Amino acid sequence: MHRNGGTPPVRICPVLLCLFAFALPICAATTVTVAQLEQFLTSSGTAKLSDDEIADRLSKVELSEQLAADHLNRIYKRTTPGPATYEQLQLLAAASVFLSPPKADVSSLSPPDQPAQDQVIDAARQYARQGLHLVPDLLAMRDTRAFDNRPIETNSKRIKPKVQMHFESESKREVAVRNGKEVNWSLTGHEDTNDSISSTGLQSSGEFGAFLALILNDSFHEHLVWDRWQRSESGTLVAVFRYAIPRSSSHYTVDFCCYRKSQDDPQDYPFKDKPGYHGEIYIRPENGEIDRITLEAEFGAADPVAKSAIAVEYGQVTIGGKPFVCPVRSVAISELHNPAIEKINSIGIVRHVNLVEFTGSHVFGSNARILTDAVRTPQQ
Repeated sequence: MHRNGGTPPVRICPVLLCLFAFALPICAATTVTVAQLEQFLTSSGTAKLSDDEIADRLSKVELSEQLAADHLNRIYKRTTPGPATYEQLQLLAAASVFLSPPKADVSSLSPPDQPAQDQVIDAARQYARQGLHLVPDLLAMRDTRAFDNRPIETNSKRIKPKVQMHFESESKREVAVRNGKEVNWSLTGHEDTNDSISSTGLQSSGEFGAFLALILNDSFHEHLVWDRWQRSESGTLVAVFRYAIPRSSSHYTVDFCCYRKSQDDPQDYPFKDKPGYHGEIYIRPENGEIDRITLEAEFGAADPVAKSAIAVEYGQVTIGGKPFVCPVRSVAISELHNPAIEKINSIGIVRHVNLVEFTGSHVFGSNARILTDAVRTPQQ
């Protein structure tokens, strides 16, 4: 479900709050609220900084709240960010999807009583079991933009390589969905059920069906707890439940190759585990449709993986002239302990972020035309 390849691993340092007035500091791992972020970007002091300087400061920021699309769009309109700043804002917003929104954005409506909550949960399970299979077999384009913080070499031997999140690559591939489940295709164009595609960087799969079914199957009633009402990006009121799945009940797999235990050890080690995990489920109470699901794996301090998280957002997609609910975008994040990067910044975390969009969904099928011998060529 969530793979990593290529780059060896690392550890997260404590987060420090060191925001002053209208300036974001240059110190690492600063935690700020959405309001503080907006204040910095819209302040007069920001105008004196170049696009690269603003982006550099944003790269050292971690949000403590969810940066929703309406807040992000307001920032864009007020500040007209340069390309480097825009990229860092995109990454901040993507990472914040796993957080709770600012208190001002949470609906003041009273939570439903327990029987009503149970009805919403049951409707979501019913949707996961049946609703997804109503989606026709389809093909969709999966557009993945990959980012990481692997060191950027400088021209000067005196200056250390720069460890900052940056765009790494973009890939497009066609995804086939059959019977409500994503199918892998080999390079020959034939179905490949082995799920053993190898490549470097972060990989995630299963947004169509498998990921949702995994969480709802693991998250039986005692693991789901009411959290809040919240407006979705489309303006719909959704019920948000939190869940936590212990390792003993987990079916979520983290699988990657490879990492190194130290700089002195040249051997590459694989890592595969089924850790416990937690997250949130956004449900439309009127019909049980899933609006968003998030998942964050739980690792021990000695594990080479520091973070493995994925969020999938669903939306209405027209396929064959009919509306269906399908994944429209996803975010996948991994953080790995990396002794090589630790020598550069003393933190030692290599971070991968994939921003995925699904577009061009259309019915999977083919057209055939039968030719008869009604029209013959003249005999010689």
